[in-house]
Amino acid sequence: MKIYKIKINNIKSNALKYWALLLLLFSFVFTVNAQDTIKVQNHIIDNQIKNQIFRYPIAYTTPNIKDFTFTEVSYEHQQNEFARKQVANEINTFQFLAQGYFTTKSKWKLFGDLAIKKVLEKNLGWVLTDDRAEEQEVITPHYFYVPRKANWDNQTYALSGGFSKDITNHLSVAVKANYGAEKFSRTLDARSQITNRKLGGEAQIGYQISKNHKAFVLGSYAQDQKDFNYTYNNLSLNYEAYPETYLRFNAGYGRILNSFKHTESGYLYKDLIDKIGLGYTYTSKNSIFTALYYTQNSNNVFYTSSLDLTENERMKIKTKSKHAELFAFHKWNKKEIQSTLQFDQSDARNFDVQSNGYNYTNSINKVNWTTSLSKKTGSKIDYLFGFNMLYQQNEYNDILATTHIELNSLNTGIYTSKDFSFKKSKLNSTVSFNMYFPLASSKLDYYDTSGGTNARFFDEVIIYDYAVNTTNYFAPALRLEYSYPVKNNKTVVFFTNLKEKIALKKQNDYNAIINTNTTYWIQCGVQLNY
Repeated sequence: MKIYKIKINNIKSNALKYWALLLLLFSFVFTVNAQDTIKVQNHIIDNQIKNQIFRYPIAYTTPNIKDFTFTEVSYEHQQNEFARKQVANEINTFQFLAQGYFTTKSKWKLFGDLAIKKVLEKNLGWVLTDDRAEEQEVITPHYFYVPRKANWDNQTYALSGGFSKDITNHLSVAVKANYGAEKFSRTLDARSQITNRKLGGEAQIGYQISKNHKAFVLGSYAQDQKDFNYTYNNLSLNYEAYPETYLRFNAGYGRILNSFKHTESGYLYKDLIDKIGLGYTYTSKNSIFTALYYTQNSNNVFYTSSLDLTENERMKIKTKSKHAELFAFHKWNKKEIQSTLQFDQSDARNFDVQSNGYNYTNSINKVNWTTSLSKKTGSKIDYLFGFNMLYQQNEYNDILATTHIELNSLNTGIYTSKDFSFKKSKLNSTVSFNMYFPLASSKLDYYDTSGGTNARFFDEVIIYDYAVNTTNYFAPALRLEYSYPVKNNKTVVFFTNLKEKIALKKQNDYNAIINTNTTYWIQCGVQLNY
């Protein structure tokens, strides 16, 4: 099979256009007068700068950020119709979220967030791990699966926090740490029991070149360890005569192994991630501009035992990633402008220790641009207009199965928001419209080297997902918030989110029959903000 390499000339040219446009924006905003305190709300209007504060706190040791605390309890129902295969037909999520930022009298800036979720998934097939195709076009290519659908009962806990401070007139530091624990339980044969533990930390060091200019470096290390067990209520179901329950192992995106037949049912996944980068930030009374770049390495190892010994290593996915980012914030005369431009590139290879070679590769390129203009009177949003764009070129190549996929797409959207004030309370309405366009350069090549024994995975997963990925869709969304102030400068917010994904014209030539009924999300909850 001829393997085609993705050309990224279009990405580079598009990126240069957006960088030039963003730099023109920066040259404009730096010339205007503004107020000096940045107030961050728990709302889409401030998502960009809130993400920057928590991801790159070293850039915010000088800017005056108003303290905030957000807590939230919510319920979400998701009905997946038009979706990829390895997702549940229905998902119900109960969650508690908390987030805070606080500056002490001695100028220490403390921040952190907590997320607790209970997730109930109904009718999920073709995967026995915690990976889901909703989040990524192709999930991690070494995992157990059975076609038979079943329900899952999952719990996730994530805690992160840190601090930042100017140590001297020139030196500043920021430290972050995060911990996560997850438990995934499938309620039918083969009954997966997955316990996932994540621990990581990051250090950021900045040097104040002059009053407004700072350079910084960052480095991080994280470890993700996943204990995986499966059990059969009826062991006689684990035979080829029962195709719905016979346990299979995917060693690539299409290559199926049936060699794990020993009695021990415990396996281990271990992921080691390191990151190093550098950046520059400009801050003034009214403006923030940040430019940064980092590289990241991930080494994900699958062990055929619950012990992480060298002799138990079987599959290794090594991923090298690069990330470049520009961010600008400015406020003047009650107006604010925020703009973020990101470029991501990654290459991954799945190494089979037993066959002593690579059996799977992928290459992912993304350009993401989000920008918004708003006017706020105090905490009231007079108006907001925003735009986002995501351009992707993704390639997945299973060398031995053999499957070769190229998926190129453009996702664009606009959004707007406004507050309607009453005597004490206010109602916010936020509306967004997104359009997804698969590009004509997308393609799927497949050659069955298994003699037909693994054709079902191709027919029911690979070709199905490709058909979904190459179908245009429209995604409107509506968010309503009702806010009411209570004692001690606190505000209670009741909110609801409605979102749909509506399939439009299909662009591929395959005869795959996909579900094009509308996928929708409904969320409701309450926040306490102060």
